Amino acid sequence: MKRHVKIIFEAILSVLIIINLLFLGLMTVGFILGIKSTTIYGIGNYDLAVAVLILIDFIFYRIRKADRINWQFIRRNWAYIISIIPVTFISFNIFHQFNNIAIIGLIGLIKIYAIFNVLQTTSKAVRKYPSKTKLDYATIILLLVLIIGSFLFYLVEHGVNPQVPNYESAMWYAIVSMTTVGYGDIVPINLSGRIIGVILILTGMAYVSLTTATLAYSFIDIFRRESSESLKDLRKRSSEYDEKLNEIKTQLNEIDKKIEKKEK
Repeated sequence: MKRHVKIIFEAILSVLIIINLLFLGLMTVGFILGIKSTTIYGIGNYDLAVAVLILIDFIFYRIRKADRINWQFIRRNWAYIISIIPVTFISFNIFHQFNNIAIIGLIGLIKIYAIFNVLQTTSKAVRKYPSKTKLDYATIILLLVLIIGSFLFYLVEHGVNPQVPNYESAMWYAIVSMTTVGYGDIVPINLSGRIIGVILILTGMAYVSLTTATLAYSFIDIFRRESSESLKDLRKRSSEYDEKLNEIKTQLNEIDKKIEKKEK
């Protein structure tokens, strides 16, 4: 049961880290095109929440080894320590470093590198299944299409479409299109914007289908293998018990023979 909880927690954490990577990419593009401070604050709050979950994973599943601290893991995975620090939240929500482009770029690179390394560790249990179906490559393509698509949509629609007054609107349209929700609050006017919308929708549909199938298969296969291992262990113990029973029967037979001899 504990093993199942760990796998589910790490799978959820991996998804949240991927979303955090997406937000960091959108934030970086947003600083080029212009992004509201409220959006940055929201990304900072999300970064704080993910950092807390990474801290929980670090304490309960990484550094605890037979009731002692696993210093070897800490030395090899120093990026975990960096990922636990919510640098986005600290830099923008606390110190409001919106004008220091150099600091922003450095923070973004360090944070992306750190949580990407953490993602490789947390997704290790279920990553082999996505790798078989190329879901890992599909995720990278999805993030790139979303970031580049929102950037291009803003360029072609901003200034001519009153529904796209800022980059946040382009972000919203890209996310809504990829999830195929289709609120209809933002509609592209240009042909280029519509083509971008079609690409976003098709990419989102393909990714959701692939993700659903892969995750369902991975969890079922993990639980099936663990059940199979438990069954093998049970059979092994049963075989050991049978051997002991046979030994006891042999001993009892010998005792019976001795008793019969004495009676004669």
